[in-house]
Amino acid sequence: MSNRSRAVAALALCLSSGLASGLALAASPNDRPASLLRDAVRSLDGDAPGNGFIAPEVLNAVPKFHPSQILVRLEPFTDRAAAAESLANAGVREILDTIPLVPDLYVMSVEPGTVEAVVAALNATPGIRYAQPDHFRKALAQSTPYGISLVNADIAWSKHGTGTGAKVAVLDTGVDTTHPDLPPTLLAASHIPGLPVEDWDNHGTHCSGTVLALNNDIGVVGVAPTASLMIGKVLNNGGYGLDSWIAQGISWAAANGADVISMSLGGDTPDQATQDACDAALAAGVLVVAAAGNSATAAPSYPAAYSSVLSVAAVDSSSALASFSNFGPLISLSAPGVGVQSSVPLIATRVSFLGGTRNSNLLTYSQGGSVTAPAIYCGLGLTAADFPPEVSGKIAHIRRGSANGITGTFQLKTNNAIAAGAIGVIISNNSGTTATFAGTLADGATIPVVSISLNDGNTLQANSGTVATIFQQTTGHDYAFFSGTSMACPHVAGGAALLIGLFKSTGLSPALPPTSTRWILERTATDLGKPGRDDTFGYGLMNVKAAADYLSGRIRCRGDLNADSFCDDADFVLFAGLYNDLISPGGPWTGGDLNGDGTCDDADFTIFAGSYNDLICS
Repeated sequence: MSNRSRAVAALALCLSSGLASGLALAASPNDRPASLLRDAVRSLDGDAPGNGFIAPEVLNAVPKFHPSQILVRLEPFTDRAAAAESLANAGVREILDTIPLVPDLYVMSVEPGTVEAVVAALNATPGIRYAQPDHFRKALAQSTPYGISLVNADIAWSKHGTGTGAKVAVLDTGVDTTHPDLPPTLLAASHIPGLPVEDWDNHGTHCSGTVLALNNDIGVVGVAPTASLMIGKVLNNGGYGLDSWIAQGISWAAANGADVISMSLGGDTPDQATQDACDAALAAGVLVVAAAGNSATAAPSYPAAYSSVLSVAAVDSSSALASFSNFGPLISLSAPGVGVQSSVPLIATRVSFLGGTRNSNLLTYSQGGSVTAPAIYCGLGLTAADFPPEVSGKIAHIRRGSANGITGTFQLKTNNAIAAGAIGVIISNNSGTTATFAGTLADGATIPVVSISLNDGNTLQANSGTVATIFQQTTGHDYAFFSGTSMACPHVAGGAALLIGLFKSTGLSPALPPTSTRWILERTATDLGKPGRDDTFGYGLMNVKAAADYLSGRIRCRGDLNADSFCDDADFVLFAGLYNDLISPGGPWTGGDLNGDGTCDDADFTIFAGSYNDLICS
């Protein structure tokens, strides 16, 4: 059998089984992307594209998708053997993985540099619903208790609870699993090959704290402090992630009973696979919330721009739109996103060899993580000739500095090491004897890249080939102020969790659908800007107390439609208007629908009349 025939047979077997068994689950080191789309700096002024590290014109030239990985969805009932033939003809090498929530959606590998050609060929092929590049998304980073008060969460707690029973999945950079101000995770999973769920970036832990930091005597408190936390690591320790990781995280969260998914991440390129995953999650009963973006533009950011996702803009402590926040017709709600205080881990990067642990710094926008291998000396790492063949699959030790007219940027040295097959990079200082140094990889790296001192570098150079370990660890726990729509998004996820917990506490059936939760949050928001919904604030600033009062008037005190603790003539006027329409405007449990069947009819009038006779609601 020819190699091509074997490839077709392997693809056919994989398609027919729906599994990636026996196939590689990650691209080789040489397939790693040259750029990581890190286009901003984290500050109290928000993510400012091109600020400080790399000019916008350079960023715009950066590749936005994995160079050898694509997402493909087949039409239902497609002949698997014929599909395998088509895939192989177009240039697909193998099937890497599936997205269980979306039928017939596969992650596939292609030859490096052929992504656009293969995608174009597959999109013109019968039996292929769509093919697309596997785009990168990044953390939209920049909670503090002021936000809790601004959205009236603390006022709602005594009457409506604190989210008990609701499950929130934060899909982000992971979490500080031992932070004393966060509850133990109900469930955690990393969707990034080779990286544990631990957060060595800060972003995921910060967002998690805004949702549900514990109401105790330390630190901060979240919007729904007794909700349950699920953590899906879909962004690596450099703060970026692939669409396939994100789609896997959405699928995992939905399959494991999440009520709300919070995603403080995004990018400017739409992709059908993630949209399908968001749509399927909504259909499965999950409310999906995402950050609107930090580009101060009306341009859409994805996944927030999908209709199945609730998009959140950011405001400051005065309820003014944040200078960095996106706006436009796709914004649903606004929430606090400037100078937000929340939980973070204290992170240390170390290098150990020859029985000693050395101080080290992780270069900004390196993926991070841990790796152990022989460290091979590669000189200044300025050209491919500096890297001996044996560095492939090992750690490259490179000296800091330039020579022969070549400017030795950290990115150049790292790219050369990756091209040579290195799985980690140690850059030793060229001055200062015991000092490490900080540095930035403008385009990032998907392997750990760290710095060590001159003295440690001399020792490592003299012992080239000795086994070294690059590792990160949490050394403590703290709090920090960040800004961005990343910080606004978990406020809304927490608000939704509080409503869901309130509903679950009643034991009523049917369940509160995500579309109803969204409708209530939107229609009870504090109006900002122009009357009604506008393109600056959406429906306005989320008001957790008003939303919980509204929902409580339909499930706990059924006739109290204006949430004033009385069921009286004012409520009858409201009910009569809703009853005449015989509909529930947002779905079950909204409008005059008091029994959750999606309409307002005689059955609801019977419930209302019983409540009306009580007059006072406790």
